[in-house]
Amino acid sequence: MRVIEITGEPLQHGGQEQFLTYLFENMDFEGFRIDVLTPYTSENGTFEALVRSKGGDVFALNQPFEPGKSRRKLLKPITRFLREGKYDAVHVHSGSVSVLAYVSLAARRAGISKVIVHSHSTGYPSLKHRVIRFLFGFMLTRNATDFLACSRAAGEVKFPRRVVQERLVVIRNGISIGDFACSQAGREAGREKLAIPQDALVLGHIGRFSREKNHRFLIDLFQEVHRLMPRSLLLLVGDGELFDNVRQQAEDLGLSAFIRFTGSVDRTAEYYQVMDIFLMPSLYEGLSYVTLEAQAAGIPCLISPGIPEEAVVAENVRRISLEDLQGWIKGIREMAGMPPTDNGEMLRKAGYDVRETARHIREIYLRE
Repeated sequence: MRVIEITGEPLQHGGQEQFLTYLFENMDFEGFRIDVLTPYTSENGTFEALVRSKGGDVFALNQPFEPGKSRRKLLKPITRFLREGKYDAVHVHSGSVSVLAYVSLAARRAGISKVIVHSHSTGYPSLKHRVIRFLFGFMLTRNATDFLACSRAAGEVKFPRRVVQERLVVIRNGISIGDFACSQAGREAGREKLAIPQDALVLGHIGRFSREKNHRFLIDLFQEVHRLMPRSLLLLVGDGELFDNVRQQAEDLGLSAFIRFTGSVDRTAEYYQVMDIFLMPSLYEGLSYVTLEAQAAGIPCLISPGIPEEAVVAENVRRISLEDLQGWIKGIREMAGMPPTDNGEMLRKAGYDVRETARHIREIYLRE
């Protein structure tokens, strides 16, 4: 069986790439060849090597990536590619309704009978989003055969109400839980590598530097925390279109010496080891891989209401409104010094073992 995974964004180091990485690492490939296509560019050599090690290939159409603009221009090049590829199934990953709709139409035009659309994010429940969902709902219902989402909320925002009620399948964003177990040796080595004092209070965040991740709030929060707790330090892991803006904000506030910017990384597990508290102030998330990973690492977490309830498993997680800056400061002061906890079994019972996710996806591919 020939399957192609199509992403709605460039291949970099975000949540969709993490989902596909875990899928390729844990799926049973017997009887399968799975390729990956991005309409844009591929900038993740480690992921490309993984796909090829499993017998697949990675393709990039090098179209301009223009968030917020019409995705209709993707229709012709993707249709042409799929007609030449002769795939049995298409699995589209995106947080954009229009990407899911146009790629599902391209797949149908290419004669592909199994078309899976997979919502990986939510968004603001605004009039604009409701209009977009309505406009593309007919195209999705007509062309897609399977509707997946990382949470029910991610499905409700992207798909027509009747689809959500009757056809939506929630796929847990499983992780390799054991990879994130904390160790004192890992903590000490990680801090030495990043030139972080062993006695510093490290507040950490992992995520793409994009609007929804809300890095501006993180910098404003850290400014207040560092004034009260001079031994504190902020660790920001990731890259993205707002990276330079955030770095400039930190410099303007005189915080650069107390913030570590790592840029893109292939593996995040070692960075959780360094943290004392994990911060996730997202405006919205489909589920939030990194919140699950932080819980697997056992570290206390402060998160925003933008993180879906499904992502909260452990007891050392606290949700605070983004309007309550003082509440975040208080949470950090109360969580400082809390030891990590073992949340592995709780995550497994909640369905976040990546092996179960990979098994479920394989069943969907094989289903008539």
